[in-house]
Amino acid sequence: MSDKNEGLNDRLERKKRVKRMKTGLLWLLITWMLALMLISVTLIAKVHSLQEQIDIITENTIRSQQVDQQENHMPNTDKKYESVTGEAAASSSEKAVLSVKAPDTTKKTDTDKGDSKSTEKKTDQKEKVQEERKVYLTFDDGPSKNTEKILKILDRYGVKATFFLTGRQDEASLKLYQEIAKRGHTIGMHSYSHKYDEIYASVDTFEQDLEQIQSRIFDAAGITCRLYRFPGGSSNQVSKLDMKEFIRVLKERKITYFDWNVECGDASSHSYTAKEMVDNVMKDVVKYHTSVVLMHDAENKSKTVKALPVIIEKLLEMDASILPIDENTSLVQHVSAESVEE
Repeated sequence: MSDKNEGLNDRLERKKRVKRMKTGLLWLLITWMLALMLISVTLIAKVHSLQEQIDIITENTIRSQQVDQQENHMPNTDKKYESVTGEAAASSSEKAVLSVKAPDTTKKTDTDKGDSKSTEKKTDQKEKVQEERKVYLTFDDGPSKNTEKILKILDRYGVKATFFLTGRQDEASLKLYQEIAKRGHTIGMHSYSHKYDEIYASVDTFEQDLEQIQSRIFDAAGITCRLYRFPGGSSNQVSKLDMKEFIRVLKERKITYFDWNVECGDASSHSYTAKEMVDNVMKDVVKYHTSVVLMHDAENKSKTVKALPVIIEKLLEMDASILPIDENTSLVQHVSAESVEE
């Protein structure tokens, strides 16, 4: 009898050991799968981060090339450029926008002494109009972790700006699309993927990307956006196709595009300090009656955030009007849309 009991106990013990082994193997398998999932998520995040860094490096390279080309092809560095007043945004893409400012050769005369006061008054009014400066602060590449900081700074000074946004899927970014619109800033498109080799590969890929970012902005903020900024600008040297092919697409869809005539330097290969960014903006805005300032709202642009309040204060000190881009804004384009046939 005792032998049977011992045999039964042995079988029970073996079953318990087998059960414990199965349980241990199961937990080991679960742990292994969770570890793989965690590693996969981490790798995906790193790949996304690396892709963003590659895009930033690519854009920095393009900016540097553009600066070098401008320096090499502009022997007179004091030459000033002035944007020509455009009309409504729906049709303004058909207007010429970047032209050389002609020197003022008008001479004042005193031939009519009886009307001297009236002449002086008109002259004062004319000079006042000429002295008025409009500055449009624009931010590319957002939304990002810096967007909320930028919005708070703009709110602090009661200033409205323009955000050229890229495609985002995360919930925080979708809320930022809404917040930018809610606070009265202008929203423009800056492509969905911001990948030059894809966007500019063909007219079809450009159109697909355009439709994607337009839909994303509409779904997130309820805005049918008709404002665009080309990644790298309309004068970029990356596209293998003539940029006029893409400009034609925008014209057909009644979408207006903007470039810039002032840069803070935050996309340059040179690592400017916040103070240098301020100086870069201020030395150029005095050249134009309408200044469109290129800045960036990206995760790694903390110095841009630091420079922003100082830039705003200095612009307000010189009585410049800081405005968001709208249908009345004089166009600034590196490649004139007027030269593109329908």
